[in-house]
Amino acid sequence: MKKMMGKTLSVTVPLTLLTLGSGLALAADAAQEPVQEIVITANRLKNTKADTPANVTVITAQQIKERGYENVAEALEDVSGARVMQGGIGAGERHVMLNGDERVLVLVDGRRVNNSMGSMVKATLDLNTLPPMGAIEKIEVVKGGASTLYGADAVGGVINIITKNTEETTGTLRAGYGSWGNQDLGVTVSGRQDKTGILVSAQLEKASYTKYKDHNGDTKRWPGRSDYTQDALSLKVTQDFDANSGLTLNYDYSNLEGNNPYQVNYYSPSQIDKKTNNVGLRYDWNRNLDNKGYVQLYRNYYSYYNLGGMDETDWAVEAQQNLKLAENNTLIAGLEYRHAQAENIASYTGTQGYNNKALFVQDQWQFLPSWQLNAGVRYDDHSHSGNRTTGSVSVNKKFSQDSNLYVSWNQVFRTPTIDDLYYYSDLSLWGWGKYVGKDNLKAETGNVWNIGYNFKATPKTDVSINAFYSLLNNAIEWREVKVNEYRTDSYAENIQKEKKRGLELSAVHHLNKHWDLEGSYTYVKVEDNRADAGYTRDNNYAPNYYQFGVRFHDLRWNLSLRGRAATGLSRKNYGEDRYLTMDFNARYKFNQNWTGYATVYNLTNAAYAEQGGVVGGQDSYPMPGRRIMVGAEYSF
Repeated sequence: MKKMMGKTLSVTVPLTLLTLGSGLALAADAAQEPVQEIVITANRLKNTKADTPANVTVITAQQIKERGYENVAEALEDVSGARVMQGGIGAGERHVMLNGDERVLVLVDGRRVNNSMGSMVKATLDLNTLPPMGAIEKIEVVKGGASTLYGADAVGGVINIITKNTEETTGTLRAGYGSWGNQDLGVTVSGRQDKTGILVSAQLEKASYTKYKDHNGDTKRWPGRSDYTQDALSLKVTQDFDANSGLTLNYDYSNLEGNNPYQVNYYSPSQIDKKTNNVGLRYDWNRNLDNKGYVQLYRNYYSYYNLGGMDETDWAVEAQQNLKLAENNTLIAGLEYRHAQAENIASYTGTQGYNNKALFVQDQWQFLPSWQLNAGVRYDDHSHSGNRTTGSVSVNKKFSQDSNLYVSWNQVFRTPTIDDLYYYSDLSLWGWGKYVGKDNLKAETGNVWNIGYNFKATPKTDVSINAFYSLLNNAIEWREVKVNEYRTDSYAENIQKEKKRGLELSAVHHLNKHWDLEGSYTYVKVEDNRADAGYTRDNNYAPNYYQFGVRFHDLRWNLSLRGRAATGLSRKNYGEDRYLTMDFNARYKFNQNWTGYATVYNLTNAAYAEQGGVVGGQDSYPMPGRRIMVGAEYSF
């Protein structure tokens, strides 16, 4: 396996590095005129990418349509430097890392959807709970700290999922079937009558069992149950009062039922029943004018059953007002109040929670025709962690519509999750372990720096270079204590410092109007310092991560081969120190209404894992082996 992997990487990596460049790891059709992508998430203002002092990727509506992503996690795997981590097979959670950090804030139409309970990792959102792909217009990914504008969790970056508008009457039906009883069914319809619009999207995903390949080269069926069923519904209703004001009602529901076995060496599966019910109401005024603003109220409900019941209810009210001080100067001011409450029958003593009040101000000033300065300040008052004032500064130099240089600095104030503080579970009688939170944990504080350069190396080649560095005090981790060969206990704790540094190189090259090459390389080094004992490397992270793709597109066909690879993995945490996996997708447009598609996941049937854990030289959480999905879409 290692020999074959080495040979494959020796071909793949030079090809990737040879084609390096682009702020996007996503190709546009070279036959079309360049379109200046508008980004909102980075500054909470509409800017082109070249006017944005951040490492930004936009997954556009056209890319979503042409590539037929099954879910948000699959779409994010196409973003340079973004690493999607799946906890093995079945109903396992999926998290995303940006700049090597799991502390990522996820928004849906600007509404926070991260849960407040958290988990044993730094991520606070399972990507499986997000809206159906049929409801999504585009996805904005901002890598780097953004805590001043968005608060806790925005350490590694922000992902904003923007749903489709309700301006046109359209619809799509999709049905896909594949290996292991896999099904993917979806329907999306939207329409408008006078000043009222509506969008409805539903999706059903199912699997009966799972197979994987171990490091001995044997393909096996998972020994326990690994079936799951997930259904999701997204509803959006808009009511305009005039051209510049209106109400928007959003409702997102998901239900995931199935089995997520802990480790491959256990026959004991963990049955999961996970539900989300999120609703939001937003009022916008002056939305097409300079001094626009909004107020929104939303409630997120999260229910999780796994060896005990867990329920969480978050609600928040947020308001923002833009003030155009001059032709080249815009001020943003906002306030937030968020209340989080969780009940865990098995693991909390009663109901636990917190509230947070926040104010923020940010100024965007174009002090010279091609220079922009952003400066902001935020004040948080947290019921557990106290109050804190944080700041941010970023500078952008625009050279052309396709080229810019930026540098940014953000301060961090990330408070403990409810699980970090209050979780207690003792499963030692079943041979597993104890999980113990700590109610006097301190908030994480520190600084995040980014510097990047986007440019055109040739008329057909876009290049992006981004370096990042963060230093956090009182970083929160779940320390594992091995009791015996089969049992490991975990304890939440503050470590003195966590240092992270890395580099991202990415590129897209348009060979001609039909062929695109793309590739990226991300280097991450994470080190922890516990009690002044000196920095030691955190082996849970892959230091070298590669992404590459070859795409063909014309009026009928969309073909793509994409790959992901990692090297330098610790053999203490993984069965092998490297892996390479590839997916192939083919879409054929029969006419204006009908499109057929086929996808082969893990094309080479590679044995690999994205989440660390080793038992007897084998990955504890192996990823699924090769599987095939075939289906059709009908649009009207």
